[in-house]
Amino acid sequence: MTTMTDEQAIHAALEEWGAAFRNKNADRCLALYTADAVFFDAIPPFSSGVQAMREKLEQCFPHFPDQFSIEKKDVRIEVGGTLATSHFLWHFTGLPAGHPAGRHWLRTSLVWKRQDNQSWLITHDHCSAPFDPFTEKVVLQPTAEEGGSAAAAEPCAPVNPVGWFEIYVQDMERAKAFYNKVFDVTLTRLESPIEQMEFWAFPMQMDRYGTAGALVKMPDCPSTGHGALVYFHCEDCAVQAARAVEAGGGLHKAKMSIGQYGFIALVTDTEGNMIGLHSMQ
Repeated sequence: MTTMTDEQAIHAALEEWGAAFRNKNADRCLALYTADAVFFDAIPPFSSGVQAMREKLEQCFPHFPDQFSIEKKDVRIEVGGTLATSHFLWHFTGLPAGHPAGRHWLRTSLVWKRQDNQSWLITHDHCSAPFDPFTEKVVLQPTAEEGGSAAAAEPCAPVNPVGWFEIYVQDMERAKAFYNKVFDVTLTRLESPIEQMEFWAFPMQMDRYGTAGALVKMPDCPSTGHGALVYFHCEDCAVQAARAVEAGGGLHKAKMSIGQYGFIALVTDTEGNMIGLHSMQ
């Protein structure tokens, strides 16, 4: 009878986890964990236990096809006494085009604890992806040096060039009511250096990255549906599109897919401006 080394046993357990996930079997997945295991998962919350992970798996499984694979790279296993560690990069393969789980790599670090029967179970599971602190966006692919795409995002890449936007309006109270209703925000009046100009800003933090902007009323600046188009982030752009119509605006283009980049809708506000709505679902 051949006895596996500790490293071989942990490697076999990793393969079992992948097979259990591909078969959408939460019991098999979680049988590899101690009862008090702690998860730092890529999907919120920041920290959770076994039962919360079971619920998360059961919610995720229906969104996966019957056939797909998991590719791991750079697997490292270190064993010391009753504890061991493993870490690796991994991603899903064989998913339909545009599937959200197929767009990115993840990194996983695991702490294993030796059991009385000499088997190994996971006591801590940390799965995450790095983010660019300048854009506050997740980095989806490893760099070329790490074996990923040469086009992968560079850490601390320059920020996007747009730093402010203005939406010109003719009736400020009417426009404020429209944007308050559609986006559930409260606009704040800004002091104007020019007497005939009126500014009402969207919520913003000046010490955070991203673009801020305001509704602006000024002489000789008509509202128009042409020219630059401002897109607002949404959880589901169909929701804001419906709100736009309810608030007195118009629907120019209903929610439509733009492939791996999510979905958009185009609406007009009460002043005749066309604005874009974007969401990933």
